[in-house]
Amino acid sequence: MDTRLKNSRSRHWIGVLLIVILVIVSAAATVGFYPYMKQKAVNQSSLSRQEWENDTGRFDNLATQVMNFSYVIWHQQKQEEKGGILTYSQTFLPGLDEKIAKAEKDAYMEEDITYEGEYELPEQTDQLEMMHEAQSQIEELGRRWEEMYERYNGTLIRYMVTGPDGQCLRSNVIDAESVFSRGIGANEIRFTAEFASGGRLSISDIAGDGDSCSRMFQSMTSYEFYDPIETRLGSQYRSSGVEFQGPKDMKIHFICDLSNAGSSFYGSDIEETGVRSWDYQSGGGYFSVVCAIAAVITLTALALPGIRSLEIGRSALCRLSFEPLCASGTLWFATVISSIPVDLIHATMEGRLSREWLQAGFTDGAAHMMTLLINVMFWIIIYGILYWGITCIRAVFTLGLWRYFKERTWLGRFLRFCKRWTLKGLDLFSNTDWEGKSTRIIGKAVIANFIILALISCLWFWGIGALVIYSLVLFFLFKKYWGKMEEKYQLLLKGINAMAEGNLDVEFDEDLGIFEPLKEQLSHIRDGFKKAVAQEVKSERTKSELITNVSHDLKTPLTAIITYINLLKQENLSEEERSSYIQVLDRKAMRLKELIEDLFEVSKANSGTVTLHLEEVEIVSLLKQVRCELADKIEKSGVDFRFQLPEEKIYLHLDGQKTCRIFENLMVNITKYAMKGTRAYIQIRREENGYVAVSMRNISEHELTVSPDELTERFVRGDESRNTEGSGLGLAIARSFTEAQGGTMKLEAEDDLFKVTVCWKEEKMEKPPVHTEPVEEADPLKSADLQPVDPQVSDLQPVDPQVSDVQPVSSQPSGLQPSGSRPPVPASFTWWDPEKNEMLEEQEEEKETDEP
Repeated sequence: MDTRLKNSRSRHWIGVLLIVILVIVSAAATVGFYPYMKQKAVNQSSLSRQEWENDTGRFDNLATQVMNFSYVIWHQQKQEEKGGILTYSQTFLPGLDEKIAKAEKDAYMEEDITYEGEYELPEQTDQLEMMHEAQSQIEELGRRWEEMYERYNGTLIRYMVTGPDGQCLRSNVIDAESVFSRGIGANEIRFTAEFASGGRLSISDIAGDGDSCSRMFQSMTSYEFYDPIETRLGSQYRSSGVEFQGPKDMKIHFICDLSNAGSSFYGSDIEETGVRSWDYQSGGGYFSVVCAIAAVITLTALALPGIRSLEIGRSALCRLSFEPLCASGTLWFATVISSIPVDLIHATMEGRLSREWLQAGFTDGAAHMMTLLINVMFWIIIYGILYWGITCIRAVFTLGLWRYFKERTWLGRFLRFCKRWTLKGLDLFSNTDWEGKSTRIIGKAVIANFIILALISCLWFWGIGALVIYSLVLFFLFKKYWGKMEEKYQLLLKGINAMAEGNLDVEFDEDLGIFEPLKEQLSHIRDGFKKAVAQEVKSERTKSELITNVSHDLKTPLTAIITYINLLKQENLSEEERSSYIQVLDRKAMRLKELIEDLFEVSKANSGTVTLHLEEVEIVSLLKQVRCELADKIEKSGVDFRFQLPEEKIYLHLDGQKTCRIFENLMVNITKYAMKGTRAYIQIRREENGYVAVSMRNISEHELTVSPDELTERFVRGDESRNTEGSGLGLAIARSFTEAQGGTMKLEAEDDLFKVTVCWKEEKMEKPPVHTEPVEEADPLKSADLQPVDPQVSDLQPVDPQVSDVQPVSSQPSGLQPSGSRPPVPASFTWWDPEKNEMLEEQEEEKETDEP
């Protein structure tokens, strides 16, 4: 399953990679066709120029040159009046230099003003930038005016400036008065341009061909209140306090040669000739390239999701609703046909974009690279949005038109909502939640009925007919939904009868409407019966296995005892044989005694009759004590025990004897069933939830064929052959004692790794309480475990409550075995003293190494 999912994701990423490659290649191809688009734009520009020259364009060109001459003449006149050289900004934007100097000074003084640590850009900075931009524009225009003046002076245009008395003040021809007083040629036109004191331009005394005079007059009147700075920077440049000041109180007489007016200059306003941005669109090259590549992307977006293995188009991003998708498509189409793409192409091909990067400090190579990157990224966005939009709209073909309308349009969803709301109102009582408040439901019904009746009452006499219709509709609606409720009642009754007959597998799949809460409760009852029956079956099976296991485990030592008793009855036995048989009888009798005692202990714990002597027990030291007592068994087991114990003491409110028995049973279980040559890890740690956990992990020698929960049942062993020495009660006793002390014991098994975790709640105390109750010393000679075995006495007698595990705590934990079957205690070790409730250490303490 994981491999299949991994392969599916790999194929999906392959599909995504194909889409990315397609979009990038399409964007790069579009940039690569820029020269083709420019050639088409150049052709269109030439065609437009010819049409311009053959129509009114030459008069517009001529009017542009007349204005160029007028500005240069005014500039020359201002220089003569000043008696020195002036810049064009000083002529046409008087006072600009002083304002720029003042603004720069103010900006420098306010540059260090801060407010709460943040830099505030003064308002003067914006005005200063606008002043510099206006100054730059007017100087650039002045250079162009002078260029045009030098090119067409005396050939295309002849002029004469006259004063108030009509005398010639300035001219570009010799004997200007005679030239302008004589007649004009066939291809010439003469007129007077007069600039008033407010800068207004007026044309008078126009002479020449009638049609030419009319067109020339129309072209010149477009400059009546002309501001070349406004056409480039907009009217907001005046907010900086500067304003264009053109010629004033000046009269200029012009004679223009119409034969050279068409081819001498091309373009509107006062700009250089060349390809314009709109030539890329009107030339056809731009649209042909973009449409062709868009068609390829559209076909790919429609076909690629058809390859199901790629799993393309199934994400939530490709399930956008139709209305926002249409809005995005409209915005995309408006962007494509707008001037934004062609302006980018034009700026790139004319080199303006690269020059901007060079001015920003980039190297020549870096400037070209940034220009290329911007163009490619722009088209990647354009084509990426196109691919995404086509993928979204493709759902019309996969879902069908009707399903697409219902699921992928806001209108369809709204209509579905209205339908559900209407049906919900009609089905108000059939889906009533009887556990909730009825006021709201009844209120809705009453309000709806009131609104309907109020509308009917507004019809006056015709309201009777409407009331009849309303009553009929109510009748049929109630009859319809009454039939539905009756049908659902029969389904519910059928399921109840099936459950009553013992069929606990009956399912209520249908919607029972008003009876839905009853269906849920019946489902809970059915599940409860199932669990009860399963538990009863398991209990019967456990009882049967318990009887079998008890019979087997008790019969084995009992059979040996009977056999050896019969052997002892023989008269020809030697003392050595008799002594050997008695030792065997002793071992088997002790074995039988241990089985019976363990069985009584776990039975009492399960029945809740065990009595606990709770006190503050330091479990770290208690575990160390158990380790010392089981040292021989640990060594013989061949298992390497690794103890990971904390340095600090941990006190818990427990029964010391029962807790010692828990640790002993668990560690003995490891010595019996762990694989030799492996390691067992025993750890005590504090949990974050306030519990103390004692965990033991080991590798099982035999394969675990039973579940961890079954291992805690009585007389259940991990060794199914039951060849080991265990009784099958060790884990059952450990769990019973753990739960009796308010703890939990969790068994986990993963393959051959077996883990037991015992947890108790830790109660925080300032210092552990000292147990001051006097405890009577236990006489080893009076211990029942050390008495010789009397064959005549049966170990199967009932346990005396005074001799059971409910005895007072003695200095020797009850979990310890009798001295005859336990290895000697080491000379130096840590010993638990229950009277003082603490660990006593010898002077020569044995060093313990807790390896991790």
